[in-house]
Amino acid sequence: MLKSHSKGLFVDVSEFSILIAKTSGYSHPIVLEELTQIELGADQTPDTIRAFFEDFVDFKGRGFYISRCGVKPSGRFVRYYEAESVAKVKDSRVLTEVLRSDFGVNPESNNVSILDAHDGSDFDFSQAKTKQLLFCGAPHESLQAKQDELLSFGLYPDRMELSSITSLGGVADYSRFARLDAPVLCLELTSANANICVVNRGRIDVARPVSFGLDSIYPLLQRELGLKDEASARKLFFSNTFDFTEMGAKLLRRLIKELQASTGFYEVQTGQSIDRLYLSYMPKNFSWVGTTIAEALGLEILQPKFEDWLSSLDVTAGEGVELLHLESGWLDLFSQMGEFQMRGDS
Repeated sequence: MLKSHSKGLFVDVSEFSILIAKTSGYSHPIVLEELTQIELGADQTPDTIRAFFEDFVDFKGRGFYISRCGVKPSGRFVRYYEAESVAKVKDSRVLTEVLRSDFGVNPESNNVSILDAHDGSDFDFSQAKTKQLLFCGAPHESLQAKQDELLSFGLYPDRMELSSITSLGGVADYSRFARLDAPVLCLELTSANANICVVNRGRIDVARPVSFGLDSIYPLLQRELGLKDEASARKLFFSNTFDFTEMGAKLLRRLIKELQASTGFYEVQTGQSIDRLYLSYMPKNFSWVGTTIAEALGLEILQPKFEDWLSSLDVTAGEGVELLHLESGWLDLFSQMGEFQMRGDS
């Protein structure tokens, strides 16, 4: 049974946290009525998370609350592709082979969407006008697992989005809104891997994976602090009891080199200098990660002026909702509320 209600509930679920917004509804204008988050850890179970939502939006029993959800399923991919010509991208067989041979993605076992890298619109084979494309998606089983997880929380997603793409849309739109002339480096960092993207004046110029993530830090941390094993290093890493700022550059050295190579190649190829970093949401005790990377690359951390940007999207903060001091990663959630396609290039 679905819970009949008038309030909107936007949710963004990552490996580390759940960002949540209760709103006046789903139709614009939207008023943000309450923002909160759940930091995920061993003490959080589907039952405790469901109990939280039941209290937060006032629904009880066996029903499900209709919601709009962003998810980050395992095995997800975001890949930039530039064809030799527009004629090439009109042939679906060519693009299928690109997925298989260039990106190692099996179209049969994955949900795949192809987007125009210029504006994020769905690619139309019959009216192809660009040779710059974005392949995105995730394995069928991973998407099903995320849907099952949401249901276990008591949430029924009437729209479930790939958060990796939604947040890129948000960065692109904010870049246009704020008239950012220089490209923005976007980094999505997880335990197992990372995704590197470059957003330039509202379009995607780069989207590529990194085969390692936070898990690669634990052996280094173990050696640096003389810990007995990697499990101890991981436990310390996720605690709020240690400041990693001083050793941050050492712990992130491998990732920083990868980012330097990617940004350096991009800047040489395009003649444009990246000047900002956007890091998808991470827990507050990981704030040193973004700071360390930004300092190493000589970048400024993108800190959206949420009130102004959201107002331009016909979304406003209600009484008691404070936007000024939110971490920049809340853009992951707020991006679900925008109707970017309707804004044009203004």
